[in-house]
Amino acid sequence: RSAIRTLTAVVEATKHDPSKLWIDEFAWRQNSEKKTTVAGALVNRFKEREENCRVDIIECFTRLLSYTVSASSAGVLVLASCTSMDDDALAASGAVVVDLRSNVSSAIVKATEKQLSAKKGGERSKSSAIALLSTLCLAPGGIGSSEQITSVFRHVKTILNADDDANTRRHSAVNSKSLKLEALCLVRIMLSCKKHDASDIKNAMLPILLSDICKCVQEDWYKVISEALRVLVEIPGLLVLGSATKAEKDEVATSLYDAIEPRLSEHDLDQEIKECALSAAASLLSLLHASLTPDQKNRILTLLLERLKNDTTRIAAIKTLSKIGRAAKSSEDLDLTSVMNEALGQLALLLRQQSRSLKQSALECIDTLVLCLPTSDVDMDEGLFDSVLKDLGEIISDTDLHICHLSLSASNSVLKARPSTGALVKSHVLPASLDLSKSALLQDPALASLLNLLEQMTASGAIGFDELHKLLEGQMAGDGSKGSKQVISNLAQCIATIAVASPSANQETFIRSTISAIKPSNTDVAVTQLNLLVSGNFGRKVDLSKMKGVAESMQKIYFESFDSSNEDIKHAAALALGRASVGAFDPFLPALLSALEGSSGKKQYLLFSSLREFIHCYRETEGSDLSSSVPMLLPPLEMNCGNDEEGVRAMVAECLGALACLEPKAILPVLKKLATDDSDKKVHIHWTVGNAVKFAIGGQINPTELAPYMPTFIELLKEDDLAVKNVALLMVYSAVHHAPQLVVGIMKEQVLPQLYELAQLNMERKIDLGPFKHTVDDALPLRKAALSVFSTCLDKCPSSLDIPAFMPVLAKALADVEDIQLQSHQIVHTICARHPIPLVAAADSFVKALEKTVNKKKGQKTGTELERVYEWIKSGLRVMLAISKLDGIAAARDFMEFVDRIKKSRPHAPFLQAVENE
Repeated sequence: RSAIRTLTAVVEATKHDPSKLWIDEFAWRQNSEKKTTVAGALVNRFKEREENCRVDIIECFTRLLSYTVSASSAGVLVLASCTSMDDDALAASGAVVVDLRSNVSSAIVKATEKQLSAKKGGERSKSSAIALLSTLCLAPGGIGSSEQITSVFRHVKTILNADDDANTRRHSAVNSKSLKLEALCLVRIMLSCKKHDASDIKNAMLPILLSDICKCVQEDWYKVISEALRVLVEIPGLLVLGSATKAEKDEVATSLYDAIEPRLSEHDLDQEIKECALSAAASLLSLLHASLTPDQKNRILTLLLERLKNDTTRIAAIKTLSKIGRAAKSSEDLDLTSVMNEALGQLALLLRQQSRSLKQSALECIDTLVLCLPTSDVDMDEGLFDSVLKDLGEIISDTDLHICHLSLSASNSVLKARPSTGALVKSHVLPASLDLSKSALLQDPALASLLNLLEQMTASGAIGFDELHKLLEGQMAGDGSKGSKQVISNLAQCIATIAVASPSANQETFIRSTISAIKPSNTDVAVTQLNLLVSGNFGRKVDLSKMKGVAESMQKIYFESFDSSNEDIKHAAALALGRASVGAFDPFLPALLSALEGSSGKKQYLLFSSLREFIHCYRETEGSDLSSSVPMLLPPLEMNCGNDEEGVRAMVAECLGALACLEPKAILPVLKKLATDDSDKKVHIHWTVGNAVKFAIGGQINPTELAPYMPTFIELLKEDDLAVKNVALLMVYSAVHHAPQLVVGIMKEQVLPQLYELAQLNMERKIDLGPFKHTVDDALPLRKAALSVFSTCLDKCPSSLDIPAFMPVLAKALADVEDIQLQSHQIVHTICARHPIPLVAAADSFVKALEKTVNKKKGQKTGTELERVYEWIKSGLRVMLAISKLDGIAAARDFMEFVDRIKKSRPHAPFLQAVENE
């Protein structure tokens, strides 16, 4: 038992990277040539006679397996997949591959089966074996082949039938209700984990376990009933994945209905049982409705309506209806019209409740159900739509944009399903939508839903284009709207959207009138901005080159607007030019690029803004292919990488980063070449390259495309210029945050040495301001960025760090300026939880810095400045207390003496009390 406890501590200590416990071999017995791994040794000792030891061994191995699966999810190691070719390629690339399939999985299953089949085995052994099998389901290959699955199911059947078996009734303590619950949990995990072949699971489940699980639904203990119902939730999906025959589906559907319906109809039940019964009914009706009789389907739907009217079960009933509704949309066999009137009426009433979660669920359900209505005319209460739309319109407000988004989406679905409700949507929903359109808070999903609704209203004829256009333009006259760029941008999108949805005969008239209204010299700046953005958004979706003279007129206006005295008009023209280039590539893009050749200063910045907008919008276009235009786009971008204007370089970097996401094979070699440029402007060029790579990583570039070039880009950390170093650090931070695999392989050799150096860099200088001198530390941003990189590495790729080597750097950071200290405090808390041993060894070196922090004088500070000092002191005390609780810290004499001094100090008593009460 002492040995297994020691091994458990080893497993805990290596939980972030347990690969060595699976790979490294050790002598199995003293003076023996036979060798085995830690994992193998644990599996071999599952046969231990003494139950307490046996349970500890199984639990230790379960913990090791769980940590291994977690490490695989974090990318620290790779669990062998089903394809040996993939594993060989991963091993060749340097990744640590752990293979559970060859011998370990079969050995685990065989050993656990012995525990489950032992007649004299204790309940704890069986419980531990079930927990181990549940964890094994999360690894590639799961429990194994069909034979192993069948064997496990047979043992589960024995546990579930324990009360009916005369031979096992004497061992009722062994086969307790809790063991039955754990067995059901194992079955549910096996069904839902997607690691096994669905046909194997189906072929073993139906003859062996289905009837027993249905019997468990009639048990007395509510937890067993609930878990049995959760298993039944997974069975219909299993039949679909396992390509079950119609006879199998019919038989299973009948069994499931007979098990679920009594629990669904009973009222005096535990809440958990009610919710699980609803989930099981949803799964049954959604996937196996073709195997149910009309009476059975109507019975389930009627019971759902009853649950919808009940306060305690209505949210679960709403989710059930939503799931059934999604199935009904894609299947003609599932008809919900018999309950549609009553269901929509109940859901509309729930929109008047104060509960936000209830409103959200009801809105999602309405959105789904109305789209299930058949296109043919059915007997629907028309007054019902009036009530529903009125309630939907009343909750459209910018005070809760998510509820607003759901309400707009539901209104749009009603209009799609019933175009005859156009007049009701216009009277109940449109006024609130127009008020929303001039809100400066409107954005993201709420804006997208508003655009979809306006488009549907225009396309369905619920309102005329001219009338809606005037109403939207009238929102510009609202109080406070003229000064908001966000409002102008939103209204421009609304107007352009309805214009695109209008008949094609009206589109050319609309765009010509919009162009004629654009006058850069116009004193009404907001109207000019609006018309510019409307023309750009319209041109993004409609090819203006097909309208005679329109593209040329717009070009002329955009370039004239660049000379306007108003900055907002210039910016709007730049965005409009970029967006219009997406829809009409040929007339706009060559003109934009030719204008770049002879431009400079502010105009050049605006033109690059247009190019950036063009690339970003092009990325959002489905099926976009910009490869043929890259040779045309690259020359002006390369030429301006060394531009003296930082704003221009920033735009160039964004353009290159976005292009790299679209065409990595063409752009990354160019960036690599620029990163090694040695010209007079290399500092500016390298700064631009670092930013471009950072933007590319943030833009979700394919990591496998970028990885070969990363060693070259990491070399930018060694540049002498501080701005380039800072950009390179931000690039590394972006890589660690978004795609750790880009830097894991080169972290210890290329990144960490520079990281340690920059985290300690100090470049203070004094500026003489006459009466006094001001100290400036040019390296402060570098130290902040370096610590941010390290902090993110602790979360994303801890195995790539050398924690003991970082301790001196951390000790120095704890004595730095306030912002650096607070960053360091967070890092200490993280290391306390994950890597305590190096921290304990270095604790004495932290004493001086922490003592200075917790003894900071408040001086003459008052108000918020005084509160800031108090928070600073408490932050230092939190670090002190966190370290003082680590195992082995008593050996750090200096640190423990410091802790004793602070705890005995009367001035620190209130701070310590406040920290301990948190």
